[in-house]
Amino acid sequence: MNKLYSSFVIFFLLLFSLAFVSSKFVCGFVNNSQESSSDWTKVVVYPDGKPLSFIECKVNPEKKFCCDLWDNASSVGNKILAEVLDEKTGFVAGPVSLLLTEEGYDVFPIMNIQNAISINYPNESIFINKSSVTINLSLAESYNNLKYTLNSSNGFSEKQVCTNCTTSMFSLPLNKGKNELSLIAYNGNREISKNVTFYNLDYLNFNIKASCDKCKLKGDVLYVPSGKDIQFYSSFNASNNISGDFLFYFPLDWNLSNSSNEEDFSITHKILSENIQDKKEFSFNYTIQSSSTLFKEEYSFFQEIGNQKLETKVMVFRSRLIPFHKSKPFQYSYLNNILIHRGSPDEPIILNSQQNYLKLVAIFPKEEILKSYSTLSFDETEKGSNKEYFFTILTSIAKNNIDKIMLIFKTEKGKSIEVYNDKHKINLELYEEDPNYIYYSAFVNEKGPFSVKIF
Repeated sequence: MNKLYSSFVIFFLLLFSLAFVSSKFVCGFVNNSQESSSDWTKVVVYPDGKPLSFIECKVNPEKKFCCDLWDNASSVGNKILAEVLDEKTGFVAGPVSLLLTEEGYDVFPIMNIQNAISINYPNESIFINKSSVTINLSLAESYNNLKYTLNSSNGFSEKQVCTNCTTSMFSLPLNKGKNELSLIAYNGNREISKNVTFYNLDYLNFNIKASCDKCKLKGDVLYVPSGKDIQFYSSFNASNNISGDFLFYFPLDWNLSNSSNEEDFSITHKILSENIQDKKEFSFNYTIQSSSTLFKEEYSFFQEIGNQKLETKVMVFRSRLIPFHKSKPFQYSYLNNILIHRGSPDEPIILNSQQNYLKLVAIFPKEEILKSYSTLSFDETEKGSNKEYFFTILTSIAKNNIDKIMLIFKTEKGKSIEVYNDKHKINLELYEEDPNYIYYSAFVNEKGPFSVKIF
């Protein structure tokens, strides 16, 4: 915890370092795109006419970057260029330029990240009995040449798709089984690739079973007793080997036993995920305690791999004699309109809060995460003149892949704050203070819900 705390303090100081850098630094700002955060994206800086002689730095969560120039490039009047070039995520921006001055530091024009290659459609990765698929995509203006390579059961092929183009549409032949497509966007000096795998199958079947005393399949509905441990068996079989995440969606008010790899999906459902590598068939099982109910309640369970999904209705009952039931709603992902974030053990995912009592949340994953979704959910109650605040962290990062979560709270001077997780009081440490507020920090292992009392 001390190592994480020290790392975060250093990181937090860097957020505000723009005004204190030396004359050998060049700095700038990189805005988010509509879909993705620019946090931790890589920026390259180089002298005019020497794009391969570059140095690197990264964008911090305040959308700022600063690169330390090499001595022979820091002369007044030299033209310096910067661009976002992040091969791992496929993000690009710029290039933008400036002339070095004698000021404390020089600032580039603002850049806006975008995907070098954006596939507009198809959204599918698994097809049933198709001989070809039409690809429609867009390219960044600075990477406006496109070629591809295709590796499939029919061998290896490559093709130049277009030059000096920002959009393209072409037909891609599909062979049975795996079709590995590598799209390469390039300019005169650099290239960015995007790899996509399509599967062309004869068939893909899902199966789900529930095992317990009184569990029964009736038509297309599984009947299970209320408040009992249910053993679910989820499986698929396909005509050819496929790879990907095999997902099992289950209701939030059911309790999962002996597992920590669930992910948040929405305010009604969580996901269990098993990564599959080149398998025709696969099965897994989990024990989940059904919800407690007086009347019959109908839930939706889902199995999914690629774009193929099967919904199964599960009816929870206390007594089969009750003639009516109510359906529990399925709400789609909270991921809509949430920015994609990247993170790593040294580069936490930062969620800034608009609530007065919470400044930010920093999620430290155990390994590098190139694509994740995280957000905060808030609520409050009022009893007389007293208010109690609640918040929950929602994230697509699996619970067993989160190392620590750092919380930073703030209160007006003269007031006190208490934070609880499941009625357990969280120890708060003094973080910093300014003329109006005192800031406290805490490290936690849970995502909430947390309750906050200010008095």
